[in-house]
Amino acid sequence: MNILRRQRPYTFHPPKYSPWLMPLIHALAEHWFLRRTFKIRHVKVDGVEAVARLARAGHSVLVAPNHADHADPSLLLTIGRRHDLRFHFMAAREGFERGPIQSFILQRAGAFSVDREGADLAAIKTAMNILQAGRFPLVIFPEGEIWHHHERLDTLNEGVATILLRAAAKLPPGKKGYLVPTAIRIGCAEEVRDTFAERLGRLEERVMWKPRPEMELQERIYRLGSGLVALKEEEFLGRAQSGELVDRIRHLQQVLVARIETRHALPPAPETSTVPDRVKTLRNRIRRRLNESHSPLSGREEAALYDDLDTLFLASQLYSYPGQYLRDKPTVHRVAETLFKLEEDLLGQGRYVGPRQADVRFDEPLDVHQFLQEQSLDSRSGVKPLTQFLSQRVQTLLDTLK
Repeated sequence: MNILRRQRPYTFHPPKYSPWLMPLIHALAEHWFLRRTFKIRHVKVDGVEAVARLARAGHSVLVAPNHADHADPSLLLTIGRRHDLRFHFMAAREGFERGPIQSFILQRAGAFSVDREGADLAAIKTAMNILQAGRFPLVIFPEGEIWHHHERLDTLNEGVATILLRAAAKLPPGKKGYLVPTAIRIGCAEEVRDTFAERLGRLEERVMWKPRPEMELQERIYRLGSGLVALKEEEFLGRAQSGELVDRIRHLQQVLVARIETRHALPPAPETSTVPDRVKTLRNRIRRRLNESHSPLSGREEAALYDDLDTLFLASQLYSYPGQYLRDKPTVHRVAETLFKLEEDLLGQGRYVGPRQADVRFDEPLDVHQFLQEQSLDSRSGVKPLTQFLSQRVQTLLDTLK
């Protein structure tokens, strides 16, 4: 989710992989970010040997992991160093727009930008060129956003399958295209449970509530969530609503997105459209208008457009809370994820507390040409089935890592 306030015209940032700088980048990724910032002390990896064999043979390899934690790119860079895999990454444009130093490091690590809300032809072409060249495995996170629920995969973007199938169709004889569904599961040590009450108290104080340590932890979290949703219902609907929290969250996000669609004269969204898809369409339109040079904005119109972006950001925040994720299974890991997300939204930064461990499982690589042949599909009709296969495999892998 983009939280950069000032919108600028998009500039594509190509990969500028530097083998000379990679030892420094690997040291930063593993020792500064992975261990110090993200508190990951142990990494267990399964199935990476097959990926390495295909990469050494020059095949086209696309690694598609779930994306539930900010540590994921550093984690994959570290695995790449340990197994001599020079991963390249498709990464959201916002990471490159935070400053020239971060952009410099990302590009030298093999990352390139993508505008997820527009038709970024430069990013698509770059991804296909990497796959066709067969020199580097390409990593794309098909969820697109970090939703902070490791055990539940969100809807996948079909663009990942589209890119791989189009690239595989143009490979020279003897080379094959492979999809590698990948699951990343980051868990915390049991002692993190001792931090929950204090952290929840800080969140309650942030909304001017008196902490209630005598309450059961799960109900205390849901009480806070209900209160926060009620504040936004008062702001946007005129009064707090009744009913189950999960239904109120869904209703509010639908209302918010529909209002912005009406403001921008968009037709009603199809029933199959997800909130993230609708938000992306709207944000793309708003960003284009903010950056139009031939038709300057008045101060009032510019302010209204930024208000729309704030409302869409709120809708995305609401979408990231499934409602029943914690109640279905209130494990220490799910409580930690929920508190981290609340800290991000209320305090501006989540806290990684105590040591964590990561399990990464690379599935058996799928020969996409064979996949199409077995189901009598081509590179266009195979996009949806391949996306469905990817979703099922990643979720299955995640289930095995619980």
